Amino acid sequence: MLVNGKYCRGTLSGFLVLFGLLLSIPSHASQNGRNGFSGNPSTNGGAICHVCHAPGAAIPAISISGPTVINAGTTNAYTVTLTGGPAGTGGVNISVSDFAGLLEPSDLELQQIANDLSHTTPKAFEDNEVTFSFLWTAPEYNTNVSLYAAGNSSNNQLDLLGDGINAHFLDVTVQNGTRPPPVPRSPVGVIQLEEYVTGLNTPVGVTHAGDQRLFIVERAGLIRLIDENGNLLPRPFLDITNRVSAGSGNGEKGLLGLAFHPNYNANGYFFVYYTRDPGPGLDRSRVARFQVSADPNLADEDNELVIVEFEQPFSNHNGGDVHFGPDGYLYIASGDGGSAGDPQGNAQNNGVLLGKLLRIDVDSAPGENDGPDCDISGHANFRIPPSNAFNDGIGGQGCDEIYATGLRNPWRFSFDKQTGDLWIADVGQAVSEEIDFVLSGAVGGLNFGWRCHEGNNIFNLSGCTGQYFFPLHEFSHADGNCSVTGGFVYRGSEYPTLDGHYFFTDFCNTAIRSLSGPSNDPVVSQVLPSNVISTPSTFGEDVDGELYIASLSDGVLYKIRGQLPPEILTPAPDSTLAGATETFTYTANGQPVARWVLWVGRTPGGKSIHDSGWLGTATSHTVTGLPTTGRPVHVRLWYLIAGSSMFQDFTYTASDEKQVP
Repeated sequence: MLVNGKYCRGTLSGFLVLFGLLLSIPSHASQNGRNGFSGNPSTNGGAICHVCHAPGAAIPAISISGPTVINAGTTNAYTVTLTGGPAGTGGVNISVSDFAGLLEPSDLELQQIANDLSHTTPKAFEDNEVTFSFLWTAPEYNTNVSLYAAGNSSNNQLDLLGDGINAHFLDVTVQNGTRPPPVPRSPVGVIQLEEYVTGLNTPVGVTHAGDQRLFIVERAGLIRLIDENGNLLPRPFLDITNRVSAGSGNGEKGLLGLAFHPNYNANGYFFVYYTRDPGPGLDRSRVARFQVSADPNLADEDNELVIVEFEQPFSNHNGGDVHFGPDGYLYIASGDGGSAGDPQGNAQNNGVLLGKLLRIDVDSAPGENDGPDCDISGHANFRIPPSNAFNDGIGGQGCDEIYATGLRNPWRFSFDKQTGDLWIADVGQAVSEEIDFVLSGAVGGLNFGWRCHEGNNIFNLSGCTGQYFFPLHEFSHADGNCSVTGGFVYRGSEYPTLDGHYFFTDFCNTAIRSLSGPSNDPVVSQVLPSNVISTPSTFGEDVDGELYIASLSDGVLYKIRGQLPPEILTPAPDSTLAGATETFTYTANGQPVARWVLWVGRTPGGKSIHDSGWLGTATSHTVTGLPTTGRPVHVRLWYLIAGSSMFQDFTYTASDEKQVP
């Protein structure tokens, strides 16, 4: 079945009972381990497990035991020991400085993820202690390295809250080997990150209000404001920390989303998504409307209008992104309710609002049959759009608020501001991460497949009988990925070579990647290597379409800079083309371009008489063998930016006159 340019396929019959066993595995958000959070300064800026786990309990002791002086090329055994803390179950992440040598698990309790080791499943404490053993093969050269380990001692409540976190390192000397190799040259990206502001606290959202300001969502319950001059104002635009349930330390709860009304300049309305604790019973997710005060840099905190609420059975997988679509409706991303493996089957249950993309009309009063359906707020402050998946009134076939279903934990979605196409980044379970793409104008009712499928892979087919809309792109945890962070399609004007590229990254493997080209056969490019940014939590877009990215642990907002094409190609002032040698100079607006090649021919696109080869970042090149008579010389400067080969043509005559086509 072909839907919106992508093939959907039905499920296999439910005979695969094996997949039902997945439900019997103890649930845990870090059930399958993570990489990049061992305390190693080379990965995620030295971040440890508290980036995900909320450290609200007693801190365990952690140690690494094993030989500290070893011979090059030998394999040695080491043990990480966690003692104390809540002491229910423990997990660990292990790495080595500069990725030297080879880390290997000693048994099935650890697994290799990219360059790290991590637990396969949380391991139960015995006598207040848990151990993990591993092997490290030293490199063939002499060096001093550090083995890093970070671990968590869990309260066994499976919610990432109240865990004890600690980290340790062990210095090891490698001797009787060869000389160390030269330090490798750092890889060059085709985009750059420019530090824009610092001093943020767990930023999870970046957006604009139709002007040159930027608004930063901080998970604890603040919206910070960056003015039109790029200054982070000390006074928050909104402070609802007393209403937000964000948990102690880190975690996945809090103030998670912000969207300004399309007519904000006139009505001053904006909408937020946050988790709250109503008292007895389960926590809730709430979407509410606020309004700016008479001061354009300050919201009216007392002017809250509750729009929609629904319960959260666990503390994780809250989704939380909100955007107005090109149709003027408010879209709301909700996670599947949390734990792991969607144990309640929420994503495929159309009778709940969890694991869905919701769509509501916040500008119209509800009628008799198009008001709230599964909203439990007790208010009636929105109307159901007529083309939602289920629009049959209260108590019908499914929740009328649903636009699309089958999502696990959509961590950032966006609309292409030029085409209106929808991009959704959905966090995976244990195998892969996915990017979903929906053409503009699609009707409601798409099912993205979770928990029947994780990406293109079967996960749990129990009760699965529908047609599923499979991802445009998925990428594997085997490459060190753990949690996708979705972004935007670049539609700014500063860097034309980035136009049409959709940017995304991963919380563990922090390389920034892009998708470009036709939606049925996109080109995947790595545009920035990993470890340039730590713990990337959100992208952002300003009013001009320029893009930003924020680090959760470092509290830094970066602006994404692309490469600019060369300004001009000119002959040296003291030379003429009457001779056989010419020196050409060129610049790239002060920025390095990935590659250069200078081509000289008798006609544009004709047979070459000189090929310089790749020039790296050189800004000039001497060409020999040029014609010495009056025939024109055509010079083509090739350059490679953002994975695209581009060129400029210039024509020179024997009188040294330049004509730019």
